[in-house]
Amino acid sequence: MNKEIKNKIINETVDTIIDSIYEVTQEYMYEFGNESESSDEFIKQQEMLEREVIKELYKRINYESNV
Repeated sequence: MNKEIKNKIINETVDTIIDSIYEVTQEYMYEFGNESESSDEFIKQQEMLEREVIKELYKRINYESNV
């Protein structure tokens, strides 16, 4: 596999994962939270949750690679 194709696959996969994190955090915030529509506070909370999800993914990936 050449480098260009490899980079394309990696970038597309990362974009898909990030999009999914965004969509899922938003869905859960509406389902479990007290929000009925997006507001500035909602967006701030969602961004915080997205960062926390990514940190947790990073921890799990690093843990798995060290086992």
